[in-house]
Amino acid sequence: MFCDNKLRVAALVAALIHNAAGHGTITAIQGANGMTGAGFGIVPTTPRNGILPVPFEQDTSVIRDNEISSGKVGPCGRTAAGGNNDVASQLAAASSSGIPTAASDGTVTMTVHQVNQDGAGPYTCDVSADGGTTFTPATVTKNVPGIAGLSLAAATDFPLTAQMPAGMKCAGGPTGDACIMRCRNPAAAGPFGSCVAVANANTSTAVAVPAAAPAAAAAPAADGRPIVKRLTASRIAGKRAGHWIDA
Repeated sequence: MFCDNKLRVAALVAALIHNAAGHGTITAIQGANGMTGAGFGIVPTTPRNGILPVPFEQDTSVIRDNEISSGKVGPCGRTAAGGNNDVASQLAAASSSGIPTAASDGTVTMTVHQVNQDGAGPYTCDVSADGGTTFTPATVTKNVPGIAGLSLAAATDFPLTAQMPAGMKCAGGPTGDACIMRCRNPAAAGPFGSCVAVANANTSTAVAVPAAAPAAAAAPAADGRPIVKRLTASRIAGKRAGHWIDA
């Protein structure tokens, strides 16, 4: 009986490897600050209800160490739809729309969409605080089910959570407050996964507010009243937004 079960498992794994045509990618990150984002290279219009290569896996990232080390791609791999996931432009886009933050304990909450068999778990994650130059392992606290990147799930979303290393300070991106979390599975045809931009808990972005214009020196009017320049709320841009009025 034991041998029969082993043979059945081996046959199942062999069938999955032979028929594997799917991928897995991070379609969402949910920030503790209420902001949401998606994996690098994600195309929002990609349908998520099918299993064929086109169009369902076109924005899934393939993240291979040998391609990264050779310089063929950056640290976040490539997609069929967009090619190399350019880290600088992806971080700039995330910064512009608002970067999701980790929880106070460093936990990052994500959603993995498994297109087909080889988008399964388990996933491993690492984090870069310097814009993708160096990565440090993260602790996965809730994983996607699977064996060696394989399972029978298809067109299915799974939660994935990972905890950033204690004390890590995010310093990447155009505003110097972004980390990159990179998660991928061990599928033989992959690895498949995504990078996401995330900021430390309680991160806030300072907004530069221009200083108020100094009041013009008082000058006597014909009737003796001083004349001052006041700035008034106006829909008119430029120099006409401020005008001379009697005090």
